Amino acid sequence: MPAKTERKRGRGADPAETRQLLVDAAFTSLREDGFRGTTARSIGDRAGCNQAAIYYHFGGIEPLLLKSLEESSQARLGRYKATVHDTSDLVKLVGQLETLYEEDRSSGHLEVLAELVGGVTANPDLKAGIETSIAPWLAFVENKIQQATATLPLAAAVPASDLADLIFSLVIGVEMRNKLDGRAERSQRLFRLAGLAAALVDSSTK
Repeated sequence: MPAKTERKRGRGADPAETRQLLVDAAFTSLREDGFRGTTARSIGDRAGCNQAAIYYHFGGIEPLLLKSLEESSQARLGRYKATVHDTSDLVKLVGQLETLYEEDRSSGHLEVLAELVGGVTANPDLKAGIETSIAPWLAFVENKIQQATATLPLAAAVPASDLADLIFSLVIGVEMRNKLDGRAERSQRLFRLAGLAAALVDSSTK
């Protein structure tokens, strides 16, 4: 993420570069200052831009915040697809997902997602944009569930869509809960349980 700059970008600045600086600055502000602390000033200062640039390029702070989530979400989803695209072993899959989940946390993606979800109460206009960023994840998780359960008895009866929604809701819920008590090891316990369940399912099909 870009560091704060002393000089404001003005006329003559490359529009695409300015937009990207603002997106990166919005992401960093959400991660470091939280939703309430993310303002036009906090974003503009980080990007080295006049606050008016936010409204010129994005029409307001909310569209900019959603754009920062969208970019992060697309990058992280691409990483997931590249890592688990050919994994059929359930135990291996759980291990890969745990590693990717920790990357989500260290990159700030889950922090930003949780901040924006928490901000919906104060600003309901965020809801549609968040749902748009989440939709590809739900489709991805549903597809992986279908692949992982394809060889199980009564595989067609597995409610993949409902399970995908539940899993994603659990991920967001864990992050919100962690914000209250700071107990990040909660996710590690969940993955241990998931690994156990995967091992049981795997052994039952052999």
